[in-house]
Amino acid sequence: MNYDLTFEIDPALHRRAVTTPIDGAPSPRRVMVQNLLAAVLFPLSIVAVNTAFFANDSLIAMCVAAALGAGLVLVVWWRQHRKLVAVHSQYNETGGAQSIQIGPDGIRAARPHIRSEIDWPFVRAIRQVDGAVLIELPTARLIVPDASLPDGATAQKFAADLDAWRTA
Repeated sequence: MNYDLTFEIDPALHRRAVTTPIDGAPSPRRVMVQNLLAAVLFPLSIVAVNTAFFANDSLIAMCVAAALGAGLVLVVWWRQHRKLVAVHSQYNETGGAQSIQIGPDGIRAARPHIRSEIDWPFVRAIRQVDGAVLIELPTARLIVPDASLPDGATAQKFAADLDAWRTA
């Protein structure tokens, strides 16, 4: 069975779908532990390098230089992140009706000014959230609202069909 769907995504559903953690993402607890380890090991590495290569009086200068370097990295990352978020916001603001044709050969998705053809090997996972099925790609998520499914099709059956095509 092929699916030929046309729909618009409710903003609340869009927010819920894009804020759902990606499979395989590290847990918040693991990220916290890694950050704490980095906060301890980074200053210790500065002290170790200073002790090994320089006189004791150069420790202050080395720590200031390291702090300035870390600050520069954070500023560059923050600026790049803001640019990337702006690009994604522009993409999401194109709005309008979306149409998706899904079958064993792949996915064809279209919305105003955007057309995509996706083969199944490019799809990372098929997931369900409250009110939608997510098709996870390495670069984005396609959101298919449950309300857009044809009569008689359930979200579970739809997700099972997609997963079968993805793993075939």
